Amino acid sequence: MNAQAHGSTPIIGGTREPVHVVLVGTKPDIIKQAPVYHELVARGHHAIVCHTGQHYSHNLSGSMLEEFNIRESVNLGVSGSAIDVTSGVSRKLADYLTELDREVGPPITYAHGDTSTAMSGSLAAFGLGQGLVHVEAGLRTLSPIREVLHEWHDRIETGSFDFQTFKAQHLVRANFGRGSREPSPEQFNTRVVDAGAQFHAAPVELNREYLLEDGFDPKTIAVVGNSIVDALQTGMTETADQELLERFPAFASGEFIRYCVHRKENTENRARFTALMDGMEELLEGGHSVLFIRLNGTESAIDRFGMREWLNELEARHGDRLISTPVWDNYSHVLAAMQRCALIATDSGSIQEEVNVLGVPCVTLRFGSDRGESLLAGGNFLAPPTRGDLIAEVIRQVFAHRGEISWERIYPENASTMLVEEVEARLDGSGLLPSSEEWRYGL
Repeated sequence: MNAQAHGSTPIIGGTREPVHVVLVGTKPDIIKQAPVYHELVARGHHAIVCHTGQHYSHNLSGSMLEEFNIRESVNLGVSGSAIDVTSGVSRKLADYLTELDREVGPPITYAHGDTSTAMSGSLAAFGLGQGLVHVEAGLRTLSPIREVLHEWHDRIETGSFDFQTFKAQHLVRANFGRGSREPSPEQFNTRVVDAGAQFHAAPVELNREYLLEDGFDPKTIAVVGNSIVDALQTGMTETADQELLERFPAFASGEFIRYCVHRKENTENRARFTALMDGMEELLEGGHSVLFIRLNGTESAIDRFGMREWLNELEARHGDRLISTPVWDNYSHVLAAMQRCALIATDSGSIQEEVNVLGVPCVTLRFGSDRGESLLAGGNFLAPPTRGDLIAEVIRQVFAHRGEISWERIYPENASTMLVEEVEARLDGSGLLPSSEEWRYGL
């Protein structure tokens, strides 16, 4: 690949010092990798941003790059289906990393989380035998055990759903099990990146525990927090809140429920998506106000399942109590709206992290959560996408009891600083120190 293609800057110099390649491709990548990139630059490291092209629209990419003040050094220009992204990114990135290694110095790739960009990028770095840092490593899903889920269903059937019991169940680790393949492909992606990484930057102790259970060398793991905290400090502004209220005065009530559904397992499954939309409609019919965020997957599902007319009628029927909108360009406006909402109902992983810091209760619209720490902390509750009345009842109960819900803030500040310090401690002059099987036997 020609390194100057597709808007990139030329590769110059030849320091043989490590080149820190911060990989982005999706909106969450940009938000969470920007603080890491800025920390690397502030410490004098040679850091560049490589954009894969997975998300390319302005509201998912360009506006985020501008807001977080980062400029891509190279854009691989890969988008399309999952297989297009996987094959295209791994091939093009491998070519670029090879050129970097030859012309500048040994690359260390920073892959974030569980995206297809992260997985594909890790294939390139691992295949070349180069350094790989997994930012937000060890994400594994915790799902309620069968007996607990069936109890929730039974209580809905008999009209005996009790919030205090429901809340207490979320605080007990024994009520959850591991091993889910959902969210998909994210659980596949994160495991691939973990397998290839020389350093695993775990957000919380729970993630470290998962990685140790999977057999990784303890020396390759450090709990460094979550860079979303650093990003939130950049994104929260008084100006954004004022602009939000000028555009949507109804948010001043503090009564809105932010509702967003975009995961493939929810948007490509008719029964699940219908249950999720039924739940939203039940909330509206019961007098609640809803901010309905329509992401690309949401829009596709609405059309795939013939629900466009239904949504149009819902919008007309409920007027200002239903704000139905595509995802917004400006992250600071997104944060301002979330802070103004009474609760967040979502199937997003990153939002579960954000609201823990913002102090807004969360209902996760999945069978389980790969941010299980937020369930166990007490501010996040599951509403499995099995039936609309269960989803609506969980949200109603959390809404009604929101004033008495409290939780511990999970993620510390200065995560990017801690992460980069841990990377620096593992540098040996030619990249990241490797881990070999000898550690397992004390050899």
